[in-house]
Amino acid sequence: MSTKIQGAVAALSALALLTACTPSSDDPDATRNGANKTAEAAADPVFRVGAITSEAAESASESTPTSQPSDATSSAAPSESADAATAMPGAGDFGEVTESGDDIDLEAGQRIGISVENADLSDISVTEEAHPRIAHDPGTFFDASGTALETDDDAQAGSSTPSSTESGTADDGSKDAETDTKDTAEAVAAPDESAAWISTYGLVADSEYTVKVTATTADGDEVDLDATITVGDSDGAPMSVRTTLADDQTVGVAAPIMLNFGSTVSKDFRDDVERRLSVKVTDEDGKEREVEGSWGWLYDDPQSRLHFRPKEFWPAHSKVSVDVPLKDVPTGESSVGQNDLTLDFEIGRKQVVKADAQSHRMTVTRDGKTVMDFPASLGAPKSPSYNGTHVVMSKAADYTMTSEQWDYETDVQWAVRIHNNGEFIHAAPWSAGVQGSQNVSHGCINLTTERAKEYYDSAIFGDPVEVTGSQVSLSTNDSDISDWVYSWDEWKKLSALD
Repeated sequence: MSTKIQGAVAALSALALLTACTPSSDDPDATRNGANKTAEAAADPVFRVGAITSEAAESASESTPTSQPSDATSSAAPSESADAATAMPGAGDFGEVTESGDDIDLEAGQRIGISVENADLSDISVTEEAHPRIAHDPGTFFDASGTALETDDDAQAGSSTPSSTESGTADDGSKDAETDTKDTAEAVAAPDESAAWISTYGLVADSEYTVKVTATTADGDEVDLDATITVGDSDGAPMSVRTTLADDQTVGVAAPIMLNFGSTVSKDFRDDVERRLSVKVTDEDGKEREVEGSWGWLYDDPQSRLHFRPKEFWPAHSKVSVDVPLKDVPTGESSVGQNDLTLDFEIGRKQVVKADAQSHRMTVTRDGKTVMDFPASLGAPKSPSYNGTHVVMSKAADYTMTSEQWDYETDVQWAVRIHNNGEFIHAAPWSAGVQGSQNVSHGCINLTTERAKEYYDSAIFGDPVEVTGSQVSLSTNDSDISDWVYSWDEWKKLSALD
């Protein structure tokens, strides 16, 4: 659980403790009479929907409330710590009693809190109307003692595949099983004895949310609550987000999804941003493909950069749909997303280049078949090529190579950039005599003009180029696309999600 919501969790725990407490009595008949009254008619469930303010959450995070065990013979009691009790907000801070049909006004950045008395929560769904494709908010559930409860790991937001809101019918006119699964995907099932819930991420400015809650009484009756949360405008400075890819672009299997922000996204807000992003992969016929992948926050340059890469290369001949619903989403204490962004592109054939500094050859495979096998010259010992997976970034039929380090300026043809450190695959007729036997370049992969042209015509953005046999390797520093330099475990650590 992130530090940012620990305070809100503590505040909600305190509220649960307060609602669970009952006054004591020395009169044995009082308990007997109360039990008889409960047996005659159980009290109706009472729902509260509201938000914990940032100030109250921060105050609560400094306290250390304790939770009493919940059982049939004891009631929960608040912490004995005076400091903790002073820091905790009361029920009024949590929210007013809510009934179905109510419209609740909250502020951007606040977190939704839901509690119920005289029943247990069964499931909860919170849907942002403007962005139905975003993954649902799993939140955190609490029992009546204020103890956080564990939920099913499958009910977590922020996966690479968003929940679907599509519906369909079977041949007989009834909903099929797949549709039923999709329709209930956004409802988070509550653990047993759940009395309260708090959202995982904050509310978006200028938005409307639909809250649906089901609670179950001790008699087994289900009671539903439907409410609407309206969030007003924000006065935060707008921060843009853009991508280097284009709709309908066809890219290679190593192409990352790259998001560039107009400024720096505060670290405390990156989890909120990341959870809202979704990536969906389908085959050419529209059938969904399961692709394991993760977002990673790269070093600021100086603006924030967020990339998505799969664990392995993308499956060839796929379609990728990306949803970035960040308009009015808080990106810092005084900034919000300026715009939403969607992107639909295609993964082309699987073309992989392998260049070996020891064998002095460059081979190209396409969908598993070798289509080129050329003698080449890689970086000389004083200016070696770099081991590791490079990615085709751009190409130019005519290009002027310049280097302050090596003091040269040379015009070349059929230049394919594979790294922003100056590494290219290009025509070098001056080294044709040693291509296949010596490494004499300044780090580039040299080919004859005819061979360079053949490769140039086949290359597209995102093709992987794997260099081996050198004495130096790529680093993750000073690179626009270093995604494949990280191991998968290293890459996952760049995510802001736990």
